[in-house]
Amino acid sequence: MAEKTSDRFAVARAALSWIPHGVTIIGAADGPERSCATGTAMYVSLVPPMVAIAWHPGSRTCTLIQKTGAFSVSVLDASQQDIAERAGRSADGPDKFATLQVPLLEAPPDAGGAPGVAGSIAVLWCKVRDSRESGDHLLFTGEVVAYQVDPAKVDVLLRFRRRYAQIGHDTSPEAPEGYPI
Repeated sequence: MAEKTSDRFAVARAALSWIPHGVTIIGAADGPERSCATGTAMYVSLVPPMVAIAWHPGSRTCTLIQKTGAFSVSVLDASQQDIAERAGRSADGPDKFATLQVPLLEAPPDAGGAPGVAGSIAVLWCKVRDSRESGDHLLFTGEVVAYQVDPAKVDVLLRFRRRYAQIGHDTSPEAPEGYPI
C-alpha cells in the first residue's frame, strides 16, 4: 500500500499509470467552435453499442460535450503519437483542431457534429446517454450512432507507465465464436 502523501496525484502516478489503455482523442464541437484532447474510452454496452469517457469539467471539450450532447472518440494508430502530443496541449482560438493542426474528419450527418481525427484506426461518433460526477471528472456514457474503421491499421498507440507505447503483436488468432468483441 502506498504511503499517505499530500500529493493528490501520487496514487495516479504510482498505481493508475500501470493500467495500459489505448490512446484516443475525444472531439466535440458547437458550430465553428471545436475542441479535442487526449483521453481514454471503454465500451460499456454491446446492445446498444455504448462507450464511456471521463472528462475534467473545467475543459473546453467537456463544456462542448455538455452543451451539444455529442462527442467523437478517435482511436489512434502508433504513427499518430505526434497528434496525441499536440491534442494534449491547450490552444487559443475557437478551433483547437485548426490551431494545433490536428487532421480533421467531419462527422457524418445526424451524428452530432463532433469531428474525428483523420487517419485514425477507428472513429466512433456518440450521443450522450448519461453523465454523472465521478470524483474530479464527469463520466459520460455515449451511444455509438456512427463509426468508421480502417481495418488495415492495427498498431494501436498505448499509454502505459506515463509513456506512449505500441501494442506489439498478436498472441492468438481472432476468436471465431464466443464473446463478440
